[in-house]
Amino acid sequence: MKLLYAQEHLTCKNYVSDFHIGFNCKEMKQGEIWCPKDKYFNYFIFFLEGEAMMSCNEFRNHLCKGGEMVFIAQDSDVSTEAITDVKYVALSFDNQFTLCDQLALEALQTYEKKPPVFNKIEIRPPLQSVIDSVLFYLEYKIQCRHLHAIKQKEVFLIFRAFYTKEEMARFLSPMLNRNIDFKAFVLQHYQDVKTVEELANMCKISVRSFNRKFNEYFEDSPYSWMLKQKSRHIRTRLANGRTSFGEIIKEYGFSSPAHFTTYCKKQFGQSPSKLRKQLMLENY
Repeated sequence: MKLLYAQEHLTCKNYVSDFHIGFNCKEMKQGEIWCPKDKYFNYFIFFLEGEAMMSCNEFRNHLCKGGEMVFIAQDSDVSTEAITDVKYVALSFDNQFTLCDQLALEALQTYEKKPPVFNKIEIRPPLQSVIDSVLFYLEYKIQCRHLHAIKQKEVFLIFRAFYTKEEMARFLSPMLNRNIDFKAFVLQHYQDVKTVEELANMCKISVRSFNRKFNEYFEDSPYSWMLKQKSRHIRTRLANGRTSFGEIIKEYGFSSPAHFTTYCKKQFGQSPSKLRKQLMLENY
């Protein structure tokens, strides 16, 4: 079968050409590593074939295989290594939902909170049918962003129809919040500022109101939370042996290697080199 009027599709202003938007089908050769480049988006990873080892934030080295899907919340530190040749479909999306989907997500807040887990679940036949239809459109390069939006809505419809609320509450737990837009804003911008005051100004509310709202939704103070995120990101960078100390020092604004060493000893109880060695031993 041949796609008719291909040039009309390719030149349409709604043609999706960016890998980081909508659905994409990708393949990884054994030993290849994939990390999301844009942390503003959430990702559903639908594994179709093969096996991969995924680490996401504090959850390290979880085996994922064909027939399973993984949810990666925005601002997560993720690394995926192909154990065998892997084929997967990735759906990237922000937190701008239709009213129906947002109400459904907010309703999941009523379910009992459990300790966080690695967010993996099986791909059931109705969902596989949606993925198959997406693969058909991708094969023929029918990349209309409106079609991608429709298919994303269909994925959430399948979730509500063929997965229990308990399953979805657990699977989507990193994204669920009574105020999705506020959380999305914080996750999108907190790395762009140096102080809580700057972030509050971006929200166009007083620091006092920002602190109160932040504590309500994140159950922590902004200052404490931002320090924890910085430590988490630095720890992840150190666990990656390919990232040099110089790159970390520059990325996080340390004035010198000595300043960075002092920070690591205070936050982690040991020097950067010793911590990196420990983390690499733990991961392998």
